[in-house]
Amino acid sequence: MATAESGRRVGLVIVTHEECGAWLLRAAADIVGPVASSTAVSVPPGETFEEIVRRVGKACDEVDSGSGILILVDVHGSSPFRACLAMMDGSRAVEVVCGVNLPMLIKLATCDRGGLGPAEVAELVKEVGKRSIRLGSELSNVHATRADHR
Repeated sequence: MATAESGRRVGLVIVTHEECGAWLLRAAADIVGPVASSTAVSVPPGETFEEIVRRVGKACDEVDSGSGILILVDVHGSSPFRACLAMMDGSRAVEVVCGVNLPMLIKLATCDRGGLGPAEVAELVKEVGKRSIRLGSELSNVHATRADHR
């Protein structure tokens, strides 16, 4: 499911258990259009660590335009996460962010990743991801306050 457009930009690899990453990319595409230079790696139960590392490395190669790679992974400490850390071997610029969510992908689809490095893009999406996690009670208080001022 790799997509690419001309131009150099930080490539994106989403690594998740099962098909979650592929579905997140599809959802982002449905909302704002395709996430350029991106692909998903789906990790089935029982896959060996070596095979996960091999497939994540292949995915990085597919989307690397020379500007580096951002890897978004679902669960910190998991085998897919450890395989992603193996990509940080110094052979290219790579950053890994745990806790991938849809708002992160929407941001990646709509921001200019040209001229930025993986660490800068990682900081951007980390903040977007954190801001998108909200409690309903926080939001209902905001909406109630707005209604009071009408």
